[in-house]
Amino acid sequence: MDEKRDFVMVTVSGPDQPGITSAFSKILVDNQVEIVDIEQASLQDFLGLSFLLDMSGAKQSKDGVLKDLLFEASRLRLTLNFRLFSEKEMKARNNKNLFVLTYFGDTRALLEISNILAEENANIEMISNLTRHCASCVELTIDVNGVKNLSHLKERVLAKSHELNIDLALQKMEAYRKNKRLVFFDMDSTLVDMELIDEMAHRAGVFKEVSRITEKARRGDIDFEEALIQRVALLKGLKVEELERIRNKMKLSAGAEDLVETLKGLGYKLGLVSGGFDYFANFLKERLGLDFSFANQLEIKNGALTGKVLGKIVDNTYKAKIVNMVSSEEGVLLDQTVAIGDGANDVLMLGQAGLGIAYNAKEKLERAANMSLGRARLKNILYILGISEEEMGSWNVCDRPV
Repeated sequence: MDEKRDFVMVTVSGPDQPGITSAFSKILVDNQVEIVDIEQASLQDFLGLSFLLDMSGAKQSKDGVLKDLLFEASRLRLTLNFRLFSEKEMKARNNKNLFVLTYFGDTRALLEISNILAEENANIEMISNLTRHCASCVELTIDVNGVKNLSHLKERVLAKSHELNIDLALQKMEAYRKNKRLVFFDMDSTLVDMELIDEMAHRAGVFKEVSRITEKARRGDIDFEEALIQRVALLKGLKVEELERIRNKMKLSAGAEDLVETLKGLGYKLGLVSGGFDYFANFLKERLGLDFSFANQLEIKNGALTGKVLGKIVDNTYKAKIVNMVSSEEGVLLDQTVAIGDGANDVLMLGQAGLGIAYNAKEKLERAANMSLGRARLKNILYILGISEEEMGSWNVCDRPV
């Protein structure tokens, strides 16, 4: 850096009114002083404005420029402070590693989260409220350049969100700034508030047997594909009429229909990527007007299940491939995708997406996710995507306490 360059940080505060930025900018232009960085916020008509100025090419002395700025601040009934900004500070400013942490909670949540950030040496650069009429959704821009272990920081804040029963997301700034365009939903216990294979097992009279296999898969004794094949084999003979009854009684997760309708209205592409069954996924695709659906195909002959699955099994790996394939077909970057799931079979899909959301999920899935989201709080996704309350209509987070 050129040692002759002369930097000054100027901060202004006081009652807000139109014309403040214009008045200070005119003084700087008249004196050939360049703004290197600028930030302004107004809370309840109280202004906070900061300029980082390069005084190297100023027409008059630094003292003369600062005197003009102080005079203008006095005229506008504002308080102005300044200090020299060192070369070391300039280098640090250019080496920031910024993340955006968004949470839905109260003042206790701010205390607990800010304590963790301080202990992990993460600096809060900016705090803003994303809701107009309540402080339920707060966004922190944080610099993690001094953090020794970013994974440990993420684990701590997500664990704290569980403890406080709040939703929380942590995204890298570059990914956060990219507008999301494509959303992948898991089906069972995510978009639908039920496990459909359990309903099928009940009607086939094999619930205990199916549950034992499910538990083996959860423990890691057998993989997802083998577990699925064994469970479907037990469903052999289940009539299509029973599948139809289950389908007609499918219960959507709270807020799912409104979430889909809002995102569709804003031009998002939406679809299902499920380790469940196409009989239900295709019905849901038509019912909600989704753009695509991927799920396992049940073989049906003579009006009943044969106990076999046709084609490729939609497992953990294949889900991630589907995210890549659909994104490529739609011409959408992975950073512009969102994946929402609840189980171990969603780990790779969530890790592949620009924003991976663990919905009412276990700790293993959260390690791959950017966001932890509680049950029945799907609407909070809209705030994370930067959708305004006007675009949500009457459906916003201030309708109830989080």
